[in-house]
Amino acid sequence: MAVNVSNIIVGEATVAIGATIGAAADIGATQDGVELSWEPDMVDIEVDQFGDAAKVIQSMVKVMLKTTLAEATLVNLARAWGYDDTVDGTNGADIKQEQDGANTNTFMFGIENVYPFERALVTVGTAPGSDATATKTRTFSTKRAISYAASSHSMKRAEATTFPVEFRILPTVGDTNFEYGKIIDSTA
Repeated sequence: MAVNVSNIIVGEATVAIGATIGAAADIGATQDGVELSWEPDMVDIEVDQFGDAAKVIQSMVKVMLKTTLAEATLVNLARAWGYDDTVDGTNGADIKQEQDGANTNTFMFGIENVYPFERALVTVGTAPGSDATATKTRTFSTKRAISYAASSHSMKRAEATTFPVEFRILPTVGDTNFEYGKIIDSTA
């Protein structure tokens, strides 16, 4: 088997979040990288004659994007906990300006609606073919993601405050053949 070392990729990725892909803004530093996972749920169709599966079908799939937000802002905490990340003085925002005095931002986390807050996500990292003279990019984008797993906020004497976050990627019905999003590698 021939080995092509230019296909081995290393390096960090940026993560951007927004109401739409075009409006996605960089969330800042992350820790432990960014992981995009494809998690199929496979079902064995067993028959007596084989004593085993005659067929295996995929009954569902879960697509996840996992990272740890290293910038401990209220905006990132709202994203990790599935709240609106808008900072505004109005009644609809979950992060309110001047709510508790001048020069304050207050994250108002109350009882959530049953429908999770959806966001678009874009990650950009290194693609195959990159070297010291030219970095090519791999971009993943999706239109629908929700904060899906438990997260926490801690303050420790000798550790940075971070917010682990797992986003569940949901299909977009109108995007035929790329319902979960796209992964695009630059080639030049």
